[in-house]
Amino acid sequence: MSAWTKSQPNMAFRCCSTVKRFLTGILGATLLAILLCGTSTAGEDARGARKFPLEMDALMGALSDTHQPTPVTEESFPSSVSYRFMRYDFAADKLHEEERTVPLQHKPLRIIPHSTGLTEILWAIVPHEQLVTVHKSCKDRQFSFLAPLLPNDLPTYGTDDAEIVIGYRPDLVMTSFFSNENFLHQLHTANVPLAQFGFFDDLDSIKDQILLAGRLTGEEASAQRLVTVMNAKLHDIQTAVRGRRGSTGKPPTVLYYDNMAYVAGSGTTFDSMCEALGVTNIAAAKGVRNFKQVNYETLLQWDPDVIIVPEESTFDKQLYSQEILATARAVEQKNIRKMPTVYLLSSSQYLIASINYLAGLLYESSF
Repeated sequence: MSAWTKSQPNMAFRCCSTVKRFLTGILGATLLAILLCGTSTAGEDARGARKFPLEMDALMGALSDTHQPTPVTEESFPSSVSYRFMRYDFAADKLHEEERTVPLQHKPLRIIPHSTGLTEILWAIVPHEQLVTVHKSCKDRQFSFLAPLLPNDLPTYGTDDAEIVIGYRPDLVMTSFFSNENFLHQLHTANVPLAQFGFFDDLDSIKDQILLAGRLTGEEASAQRLVTVMNAKLHDIQTAVRGRRGSTGKPPTVLYYDNMAYVAGSGTTFDSMCEALGVTNIAAAKGVRNFKQVNYETLLQWDPDVIIVPEESTFDKQLYSQEILATARAVEQKNIRKMPTVYLLSSSQYLIASINYLAGLLYESSF
């Protein structure tokens, strides 16, 4: 799941993967606190700092617009969309599945997403004018890839602003598994058409959510096109990484570590990024599930080749200054790398851009 869900209440808006614990509730709170066509400061800084397997602006452009007009026939609506809703019980570490159905009287034309990730998905597959309002986080560059792209006059709302959402008279509200119960109850009471998206923690589950969004909005072709673009771009990134590594090169061991001493194990979007690149997330390899705090002694014992920390923090300097870590491989070799929060929190198709960024960090001398 996505790291951002860790930053309640701010995390409640972002469809954490993935993925997001890195798609669950701790990272967002600990992260201190692109980028199309040169409009994003973060994107410009990234380009200036290093090279990536794929040129970032072109990649972001490809991931941001796959809409192709879909004719609506008389047979299209009314309709019902059935899907699997996944709920994760963090206390019991169990995933629960149930079947849900959303009745649609007509093609949704006034859509309100209740998370940053869902907004990013919809931006790519539906006409932009159909998004009548977005969560205020979508205009924050630390949390949203869309921040530099959204119109200034597009209204925003807060996490608990159910009355405001209802007032816009939406014909579909897309919520997430972490949307609070009071918000959902108010929408149900007002008979607002509602689709709740379930838990996701990796690239495949994000693709499933994209396809579901396409079915709900009548934009199946655009959603499938977005997934196709994701698959193609991921293949290109993986090809570039294999070329850099060579036939005998050993993949590095990698650890996400933040200033609250949390690491990201299996069941997180960070682990999904590592898996896509064929590198070892050492926390997952050591049996960590989701997020867990580990001390410096454990970090030294694991001794990863590369440590990833949030770019907005000064945690790299703190780790370099720790006497106990003086002999750690990543410290000795100056391999503590910083990744912008927006990439760490990715919970949409932009997870491909996050994979591209991580590849640039791990193999920056080769691209």
